[in-house]
Amino acid sequence: MTETLSSENGRTVLRMRRELRHPVEKVWRAISEPKHLAGWFPAAVELDLRVDGPVTFTFEGEPGAPVDLRSHGVIRAYEPPSVLEYTWGVEVLRWELTPTADGCTLHLTATYDDRSGSASFAGGWTLCFDALERLLGDTAPERDYRVLHEHFVKVFGLDEAQVAADGELRFERQLVQPKEAVWERLAGAQTATVGTPPPAGFVAKGIEPGPVTAVEEPLRLVYPWSGGEVTWTLRDGNGGARLVLTQTGPAADYRTPWHDAIEFLAAELAG
Repeated sequence: MTETLSSENGRTVLRMRRELRHPVEKVWRAISEPKHLAGWFPAAVELDLRVDGPVTFTFEGEPGAPVDLRSHGVIRAYEPPSVLEYTWGVEVLRWELTPTADGCTLHLTATYDDRSGSASFAGGWTLCFDALERLLGDTAPERDYRVLHEHFVKVFGLDEAQVAADGELRFERQLVQPKEAVWERLAGAQTATVGTPPPAGFVAKGIEPGPVTAVEEPLRLVYPWSGGEVTWTLRDGNGGARLVLTQTGPAADYRTPWHDAIEFLAAELAG
């Protein structure tokens, strides 16, 4: 795989490419015309192919169901048949085609703010590229999104903690199942209630927790430890729950135990 992740001008930049055995002109139609985009792009797209032309992205539910989400963008670069760049909300997608001896190379540069969601984006675009290859007439492997997601988490280092100068820890981890399923894994058979010890799944090795001080299933759980406070939060993310765990106080020594606990949880959720 050829994916890279970087930070540029305060934003996250994901770069991906795919070698295709088709001429630039054919692939250009596939990435710029709505009737072809419908076969591989993650949303229905309407676009006015000119600089400053509007773009509309629509996600639909089950057949016959009302539209769930619609967002908009604008074309920022249009140089057929080699460059197409547009915004999608606050995200910027730049598509470039370069000819090769066997066809062409498709380059995608995605610029956005949600670094912690990068494994979801890379995994999703990988599946889209596979669908594009099938649309063009080639074969592509059937891949499991969950496996791709966890691969990119490791490749991009998205499983690592942020450690503040005072030793406070913060993990932000995208998971592949909804928050209700994550909470069920963490709590096990125990019901988390204020004034009782937290379920074992919410505690890292070596920590002696105090009783739960706040709980809102399946969104939030808080308890004290000798040096500060541990807070778990879960919210909807891209493709599953977004977990944010913080441990205040001089918590740097617990970086590895928390990492291991979260990655064990993620592996269980990924099946």
